[in-house]
Amino acid sequence: MRIALFSEVYWPMVSGVGVTLDRLVQALEARGHAVRVYTGSYPVPDGGPDRPEVHRSPSVPLFLYPDVQWAFPRPREIAADLALFRPDVVHVATEFAMGLVGVKAAAQLGLPILASAHTDYHKYATRYGVPWVLSVGWIYLRWFYRHAERVLVPSRVYERFLNGRGVTHTGLWTRGVDPAHFHPRFRSEAWRAQFGVGPDDLLVTYIGRLAKEKDLLRLVAAWQALRASRGNAQLVLVGRGPLEEELRQAQIPGLHVAGLLEGRALSEAYASADLFAFPSATETFGNSLLEAMASGLPSLAVRAGGVMEFAEHGVNAWLAPPGDTGALTQALGRLLAAPALRARLSAGAQATAAARGWDAIYDGLFAEYAQVAAGRREVRAA
Repeated sequence: MRIALFSEVYWPMVSGVGVTLDRLVQALEARGHAVRVYTGSYPVPDGGPDRPEVHRSPSVPLFLYPDVQWAFPRPREIAADLALFRPDVVHVATEFAMGLVGVKAAAQLGLPILASAHTDYHKYATRYGVPWVLSVGWIYLRWFYRHAERVLVPSRVYERFLNGRGVTHTGLWTRGVDPAHFHPRFRSEAWRAQFGVGPDDLLVTYIGRLAKEKDLLRLVAAWQALRASRGNAQLVLVGRGPLEEELRQAQIPGLHVAGLLEGRALSEAYASADLFAFPSATETFGNSLLEAMASGLPSLAVRAGGVMEFAEHGVNAWLAPPGDTGALTQALGRLLAAPALRARLSAGAQATAAARGWDAIYDGLFAEYAQVAAGRREVRAA
């Protein structure tokens, strides 16, 4: 098949959505499918060549989220490029400038559209202090999603949320984890030692976007509250985002900002920890939590959002109430002090991750592509 993918975020921008789409393109190409990605303009690392599948549109940093590029696509240019590519399906993965031009170009060329929803805009708007956008936002989103044959979501939790707001033609495109990249065997004493963590000390890690909507400041407050009881435990935050510089400059004892990591370094960052802390309540799935589970980590998360698709309290994770710093502090303190509990959660986490391989998930997604394409062919024949 030939798939055209439209998204505001894509390589080299690193985010949950960006990484998910990068993996999707790799999986499509590995199975012999052709892919064309329409996205914004991000600086290519080291000034090297861009990827051959990418068509980029002029972009500027988004005012609320500067490391995301807001694209200004040229509709005629994109429609002409799309016509030359001749896709079987147009997949719109973001709902704004790039997604909108994808919808319009697909309609112009008579191509079937499949959408995927990745972001809980309702919670994001609240966290960034712009709840007023929701009144018109849902009118637009319902209109946008009506153009798609199906709207794929990463979790049943978020599917129910969309269904309750009038988007009912949904399907599930959940997430998996690759044990070749996330596994306890990547544990590294050298990684631990650079943060002053000895063999008998605990290393707590967060991996993900360093952004307000991830509730990182609540985790930092909990960490500081436990200063008298946590001994030589260290907290390492891995990732990039709007809070990165603020957290570096705070110089909080026992807290380290490691920046963005990829490849083997990322695998080591996961597996070298003793506890994973993931306070975000805005996830539509929670890729980082599943990767931590595959890496053998006991995890502290909150009882909210898409993580509830696979996180079970006391079985494979310890779940605190969302938005409650006191409860998060208490839960973190308990996990730091309870090696037997951490061992039990670790065993449950690895069992959960082992059941979430990518092959079956991509089989289901590719079947959705085929069904959407076949449906449009039947309409044309009629």
